[in-house]
Amino acid sequence: MYLRNISISADDKYRECSILGKSVPVDLVKGGRPRKRKENASRPVQKNLNYRNAQKWFRLSAVANFSEGDYTGEFTFAPENRPGSIEECEKEITNFIKRINRARKKKDLPKMKYMGVIEGKNTDKLHFHMLLDNLLNRDEIDDLWTKGRGKNKKSIGFTNIEKIKTQYGIDGVIVKANYLTKEFKLENQKGKRKWFASRNLKKPVVERAQNWKYTDSKIARLLESEQLESQLEKDNPGWELIEFPRKNPETQKDELVKLDIRENEYLGTLIYYRMRRRR
Repeated sequence: MYLRNISISADDKYRECSILGKSVPVDLVKGGRPRKRKENASRPVQKNLNYRNAQKWFRLSAVANFSEGDYTGEFTFAPENRPGSIEECEKEITNFIKRINRARKKKDLPKMKYMGVIEGKNTDKLHFHMLLDNLLNRDEIDDLWTKGRGKNKKSIGFTNIEKIKTQYGIDGVIVKANYLTKEFKLENQKGKRKWFASRNLKKPVVERAQNWKYTDSKIARLLESEQLESQLEKDNPGWELIEFPRKNPETQKDELVKLDIRENEYLGTLIYYRMRRRR
């Protein structure tokens, strides 16, 4: 039986791929049907989507829009400025982004690209994290996490704005995106979204499904001869497999792998892998 090979790419520099039986629903593909051409992946509604798929969308969008040298920021509230609800926190974030965009407009800069997540189990600990572009410097952004003007200008809270950097050989954007989505499972259970993003982002792209390249028997031969990794790179010229973290299904320990291979009693072998453009 032929298997479906699905790739979802981020700005043609990073992709996440799955090889799976045709009966398996495909993440971010409408109706699970293969596409005739490349298409922008639809933004998922988080409350109706498996949290892993929401994490994947967030990660792919982050890689498509940010790179090393852009910023990651944490923004907190001083006790006297603590919002009393998620809605109040969202209002503070909206006003903060408006101040940033006004400052950018004065410099003839486009509106800011950003992605962010609100964290905190109760209102006393509400804060948020953001990925944002670097067209304003860190001091300028910090100076806008304030209220009032002139002598009445006061800081809303603490900021920690850093440049995104590679960590232990892993793309810093992926590391930060994984960190920002760590609470998605909890929020998925509650059914309330706590992340936000600008409208000017590039979207992940679903590549045309390849339904003829792999069969059960071919995958079995490649696994037995330990040639699946080299074959995947051969089938994707200009791309290379990269390591990613997963929890070992048997030991439940965290590990880095290039292939996540699972056996399903009804669906057979399921394979997930990630690739980047060769440097």
